[in-house]
Amino acid sequence: MATQPRIPPDQTERKTQVAVQLHGGLGNQMFQAAAGLALAERLGASLLFDTSRFRDKGLRAYALSAFALSAKVLHETPTPLAALRRAILKGMGRKSATQPNYWRGRFYREPHFHFDPGFTHLAGDTMIAGYFQSPHYFAGYESHIALVLAPEKLMSNAALHLAEILNGEASVAIHLRRGDFAADPKAAAVHGVLDWSYYDRAVAHIRAQQPEARFFVFSDNPEAAAEGAARWPNAEPMAGTSAGDDLFLMSRARHHIIANSSFSWWSCWLDRREGGIRIAPEQWFAAGNPQETRDLCPPEWLRL
Repeated sequence: MATQPRIPPDQTERKTQVAVQLHGGLGNQMFQAAAGLALAERLGASLLFDTSRFRDKGLRAYALSAFALSAKVLHETPTPLAALRRAILKGMGRKSATQPNYWRGRFYREPHFHFDPGFTHLAGDTMIAGYFQSPHYFAGYESHIALVLAPEKLMSNAALHLAEILNGEASVAIHLRRGDFAADPKAAAVHGVLDWSYYDRAVAHIRAQQPEARFFVFSDNPEAAAEGAARWPNAEPMAGTSAGDDLFLMSRARHHIIANSSFSWWSCWLDRREGGIRIAPEQWFAAGNPQETRDLCPPEWLRL
């Protein structure tokens, strides 16, 4: 009787891998993780997070640990050659996403800010790099994403207590993005800072439909939150003890007025209840920035 040939270990079947090159703050990383989670689900693949774009002394770092994701977190110390390549690309005005030395599969770089239909055809071992700021990147997997990225995972006990005052049909979360967008000239040139006229129009729109609306003003700048609360009737500044608390608390409001911020975008999207008023700025980037944002928000959100 013939014996079965022995299969060398390196030829045994291996699960497909999807890797996500993370960068930016919490909101950006949530978009990137959502795209990777959806792709991994579609392919039946294991998920990896590459953190090589974070620097030891940088302002940003891996921010998804509270979600207890099953993804394996990898970090490759850049070689001098890789560092030189990044510097050259940056000098040419190109994206700094580059393929790590250890990755041997496909490397997909998001071609533009709006949704790329080619993403849905990716297959096999794939690393993705980009912003992926569109719900189209995880269409069909919304329930899974909402469960995995549940804002309750970010909250403190103090925030759970504060959330009680956001109950009811009249609560409105307003988010003012002021800190880094206003203080960092480079960030301001890209993103811009929303003026008060946007918020005034959004507040008026909600008050016309909800005369008893109660506004809770969140911001990364306490002075701006206080100024906004003084500007509108029945409004008060609100804050948790951390960014995670704020994201959770904002998600508990019945209605939402968000900033041009992926952070407040997620606080709004993760409120999965129907019927709430959701307002986002039409001007997402600074004037003159050519990025197309038509796919950024779900169609039921009002953009002003």
